[in-house]
Amino acid sequence: MKKLALVLIVIMFAAGFAIAQDDTAATEVTGADELVKQKSSQWGGVWIHPDADISKFSKLYLWNAIFQFRDVSDNKVNRTTTAMMRGDQGYFTISEDSQEKFKKIVSEVVVKELGRSKQFEIVDSIGPDTLAVRGAVLDIVSNVPPNVGRQGNVHLASMGEATFFFELIDAETGVIQARVGDRRLIQPPAGINSVNQAPTNSATVWNDVEMWAQDQAMTLRRALDKAAKKAKKTK
Repeated sequence: MKKLALVLIVIMFAAGFAIAQDDTAATEVTGADELVKQKSSQWGGVWIHPDADISKFSKLYLWNAIFQFRDVSDNKVNRTTTAMMRGDQGYFTISEDSQEKFKKIVSEVVVKELGRSKQFEIVDSIGPDTLAVRGAVLDIVSNVPPNVGRQGNVHLASMGEATFFFELIDAETGVIQARVGDRRLIQPPAGINSVNQAPTNSATVWNDVEMWAQDQAMTLRRALDKAAKKAKKTK
């Protein structure tokens, strides 16, 4: 079921980016149908272009990310305080303000984390040796009840769930070099499969979102640096 969901999200991802491409892109993005699925212990899905050569790139250009929140306005799950404290409240609507804050936090964290790369320089325009990175966080849902912190001692195992993707594109040719993605709970790495002992409040919610985003971006950064370093050594 998870693999099927990931495949469906890939379709959403591709469709979304067809609309989201901005004027900075110098060429049409191609090569999606040539990507080959690879095994990975880090992500639920990894697709690599057969001719991908990461040693050609020394710069990263970060495109604006796509964010898509699931509409749960018809959710009829019982939302009593007791249910919320048990953690089985279902999904809650994310306010517009919270959506904007989520986007801001995730975007800033990803930019900051990729900026720590030892193999790539972050640039603000497309040019030679540039690998364009475009990301998406899709089908975002929230486990956090409204006015959290005022509903009694609410303890949550995760703040929600989302599917994220990173796509790496040769900025000069427009050919997709790789795509990675997975659907994961929004929780810090240390909190996997465990309910937070401390009550959830607004501060802990956003801290967990930040740590979750950092974990995804760090995994990408380390993979990119490792692959680039290895590729350059074999040249």
